[in-house]
Amino acid sequence: MMKEFRKVTITFGIITALGILLSLAQIEPFLAQTSQSKIEPANRSSGFRLPALSGSYQVGTTSYHLVDSSRKETYSSEVYDLRTRKLITSLPPTDRRELMVYIWYPAKVKPGATPAPYIDDGFALATSRVFGSGFGVSADVFTELVTQVVRTNSIPKASLANAQRHYPVVFFSPGFGSTPKQYSSQLEQLASHGYVVVGINPTYETPVLLPDGRVITQSTTFNFSSTGKQTEYRTFTDATSIRAKDVSFVLNQLERINVKDAQGLFSGRLDLSQIGIFGHSLGGNTVVEAMRLDRRIKAGISMDSGEYGELFSLTSKARLNRPFMVMSREKREVYSRLLYQRLNNDAYSLIIKGSKHNSFTDFGLIVPLFSAYSTEKEPPIKQTLGSIEPQRAAKIINAYTLAFFNIYLKNQNSPLLKGASPDYSEAIVEFRHR
Repeated sequence: MMKEFRKVTITFGIITALGILLSLAQIEPFLAQTSQSKIEPANRSSGFRLPALSGSYQVGTTSYHLVDSSRKETYSSEVYDLRTRKLITSLPPTDRRELMVYIWYPAKVKPGATPAPYIDDGFALATSRVFGSGFGVSADVFTELVTQVVRTNSIPKASLANAQRHYPVVFFSPGFGSTPKQYSSQLEQLASHGYVVVGINPTYETPVLLPDGRVITQSTTFNFSSTGKQTEYRTFTDATSIRAKDVSFVLNQLERINVKDAQGLFSGRLDLSQIGIFGHSLGGNTVVEAMRLDRRIKAGISMDSGEYGELFSLTSKARLNRPFMVMSREKREVYSRLLYQRLNNDAYSLIIKGSKHNSFTDFGLIVPLFSAYSTEKEPPIKQTLGSIEPQRAAKIINAYTLAFFNIYLKNQNSPLLKGASPDYSEAIVEFRHR
């Protein structure tokens, strides 16, 4: 599995994973450039919309900048000031762990409200060369498309919907090198069905724009060009542990926000007795480790994860005793099976025929937008999406994610998880109940 996961991440490296090892010296020319827009004004104004919401709620979005004063940051990287367009050479304002947390939630939206951008400038600029190559476009075209053309369904700072007094909370952890915003469609869909969805950006694994204008790039810790397999394995295992601690920290902060939210959105409105978590790739490993360490989390879903963390050790006797679903691409890896076997509660395995590792991201949904600007006949990213049509893959993933959390966080019955469904013939479902 490790060899295969490395192959996946290197393939994904054209577009994410191990590929975003850009120093600010490399991205500085893109930040400084003032080249003429390559996108027609009509295309910028009309936009390219993510799939329409399937739930009964409209969706709002907001973010929080949180600092864990109990943990010293172990990673480092170059830091760029987006406002002054200069490297920051002075000491950072804190040596503690800093996180950007993005939240999607059921909302009451005013008519004509402007949706949030798909990707913020900092992430787009810092990754434009790598992602642009993956989508077959130049760096500046990639940046302009994801920051100005792709339209989300989420309205910034919209009021929380009043249909329910409290809403269950589900955490999300992205793949390595990715931001939660690259899974916006999934997160929006879940929020539209009455969940508050909390995406944690893994600082120093992927570029992040902080509110004060700093752009923190990826740490050189993740440059494995001159290291061996053991170093790589240890680094990702450590990253999984750090992410799991991030989840517990953010959950602690949500308890405070639920008492008094400075933004005035969530005070007294979060049902923190009903906590779920899901994640993709390294985020899937984070899900397992976070649940192992924090019993406040009641149910989880791992989407095509690697083998990092205690439960993935071949000699480990650890088991997970809360409801769990293992989602996998078509050619399921040995570690997906191992995880399923080590679940000591209600356990589900879902394999999606025709899918590949990146079928669990938004990439397949937005790749048609890039075709008009592509310099290649077929963008490299298409090789990572499998044979299943991206909209179809997204529909299956969203349906089973929703069914699972509805059962274990809302106590709602769902026949979808009881066996094969004629509506989703591409889904191979296995389950056992304890």
